[in-house]
Amino acid sequence: MAQLLAEGARAVPGIEIVRPVQANAVFARLPQRHIEALQQNWTFHVWDEEEHVVRWMTAFDTTEADICAFLTAIRETAST
Repeated sequence: MAQLLAEGARAVPGIEIVRPVQANAVFARLPQRHIEALQQNWTFHVWDEEEHVVRWMTAFDTTEADICAFLTAIRETAST
């Protein structure tokens, strides 16, 4: 699921995947305003505040529907 998340996020303008996906974590750089907007409804860790890098985690029970919902939120945030 992390790979699916990374692939979907990579397609959104302004988002950069900064580390290879090796397990269940996705490290991405995105504009601060997008981080703030996403954190209104989603919980994730800001890995590096200065570089605007976040860590998105998947779990054993993460579904494709979960990933699709989060990617929709990412695209909506990026379009504002």
